[in-house]
Amino acid sequence: MAKPRTRPARTKAVRWIDLINTGTRLDPDTMERLNDACDTTGLGLQGVWEAAINYYCDQLGVPAEMPPGSEREPIPRPSTPPGDTEQLKLVTTRLTPNTRARLVAGCHVEEQGGQEFIPAALNAWFDHLDESGRS
Repeated sequence: MAKPRTRPARTKAVRWIDLINTGTRLDPDTMERLNDACDTTGLGLQGVWEAAINYYCDQLGVPAEMPPGSEREPIPRPSTPPGDTEQLKLVTTRLTPNTRARLVAGCHVEEQGGQEFIPAALNAWFDHLDESGRS
């Protein structure tokens, strides 16, 4: 008689459960640059957002390690409503708690809402890639 198949025990903890859903609306130019960055770097959406937000926060002097619990702080609302929302596309990804906390801190430093800060961070990182010849 054949033995029933058993699944091996999970050896690694599930990592995605620690990530925080974060989204914003992006204009067509930023979307195109985002797609190009994913293609040229080999990173996925999450990797690009993580790299861009952390790069931009480094430039702003936001601490690399945020205090525990600071990721729970809400992302500030935009200071001005977005323009033509018909042209904007909602993009959502999951961020690590530290990057999410840095995003919030960066919003406060720049006195911007997340709707303004995330595209600025993405475009700053895309410009950095262009200057370094990677994109």
